[in-house]
Amino acid sequence: MASDALSDQSPVAADAPRLRGGTVTTTGMIFLVVAATAPLTALSSNISISIGLGAGAETVGYLVVIGGLLALFAVGFLVLSRYVVEPSAFAAFVTFGLGRRLGSAAAFVAALAYGLASTAMVAATGYFAELTLTSYFGSSPPWFVLSAIALCVVAVLGVRGLDIAQWVTALLCTAQFAIVVALFAAVLVQRPASAWSPEGLAPNDPFSGAAALTLVFCLVCFGGYEATAVYGEEAQAPRKSIRRATFGALGLLLVVFAMGTWTLKAAHSDVVAVAGADAGALVPATAGTYLGEWTGPVLSVMVALSFLGAAIALHNMGSRYLFAMGRAGRLPDVLARVHTRHGTPVIGTAVQIALTAGVLAVFAALGADPLTNLFPAVSGITSISLVTLMLGCCVSVVVARLRRQVTEGPWQTIVAPVLAAVGLVAVLAAIARNYSTITGSEHPVVSWMPLVPVLVAVYGWFHPGRADEGALRT
Repeated sequence: MASDALSDQSPVAADAPRLRGGTVTTTGMIFLVVAATAPLTALSSNISISIGLGAGAETVGYLVVIGGLLALFAVGFLVLSRYVVEPSAFAAFVTFGLGRRLGSAAAFVAALAYGLASTAMVAATGYFAELTLTSYFGSSPPWFVLSAIALCVVAVLGVRGLDIAQWVTALLCTAQFAIVVALFAAVLVQRPASAWSPEGLAPNDPFSGAAALTLVFCLVCFGGYEATAVYGEEAQAPRKSIRRATFGALGLLLVVFAMGTWTLKAAHSDVVAVAGADAGALVPATAGTYLGEWTGPVLSVMVALSFLGAAIALHNMGSRYLFAMGRAGRLPDVLARVHTRHGTPVIGTAVQIALTAGVLAVFAALGADPLTNLFPAVSGITSISLVTLMLGCCVSVVVARLRRQVTEGPWQTIVAPVLAAVGLVAVLAAIARNYSTITGSEHPVVSWMPLVPVLVAVYGWFHPGRADEGALRT
């Protein structure tokens, strides 16, 4: 059983490979979480679509609701993080309470989700970099060449380690925040006080289809929330860092998204009509009106860099899942090798880079548009997978409490996880009902893509790995 006297390092076999500890700070963990969400891009896409097709200006209130739901989830999540320090965080947490087979299924689903998400972000980086260069110079190398360059950056940072990646993502996130703050200040100065009235921001009809759609888009904006526990083995003072980074990232994202959404509402007399006409143009048009036309090219650059930051963060999470699965015997042991100097999952990084390059090569060879062909499938798979994994963690902590594997009180191990689970089930149902809207595609292939994580989970069930994973606290 765990106790307050436990060391911050989880006991693993003496000869088991480990990632290098002490390489990422609490602040670095926060920015790695935030980078995975691509904040400026989320504001320009998910939140703008929510305003136009979902609950309108009430999106601000629903962001607060989702923030509360994630805070409830974090209560049980942090209980499990006291007993388990493992790069395959969600999967290890599911294993702790629900057993190796379900934990293995979760691991394969998470590895698939993060691998696909990273691939999509690399493709989007090249796509928007091409648009940016064309707008500046009139021509550009094709998107797949620029994506290949972005993939090289991701690979170098993946091998070099979190001590560098954390500050690269911090710089990219800070630049995005600067744009949001500048837009907030400009609208605050130029619009009357009545435009900032809180009337109409609170949820009015939480059981409507529009509300369900908004809840999903808001939750997707907080993707990558697991990262704090994924990096626990590499953190300085893991237990304390995970706790502080989890709530720090949640608070920072909530402030940025709520402030940005309220700014968009205040900037327009009828923001729903503007977003409904062209959701993708809402943020650029608002910035052009209140900050000046110079923001157009700048926003184009920032969107590309936002996707690059997300690609770096999501790749690091995916490669650490591959490392953990190799160490646990769920995948070949070679994946558990670490770089001799940097202590990073070098084989996991190489495998993920190779798979991403393969997917991009196929799209390039077919002449397919990565934004309209790759993103719909990936967004559906990742949203369903991550919500299901979070739900598994909620169930795991409750079961662990009933089995006396954890000793924390009822609020932390029963009440908060159950409330979070109820909310997550509602969001999962909303994803199922609004799947074509969330993915932006009604293509039959996209509609059937959720079967992929199901099949992967079944495979994982039958490949549970070794019983002596070694990551569980005792």
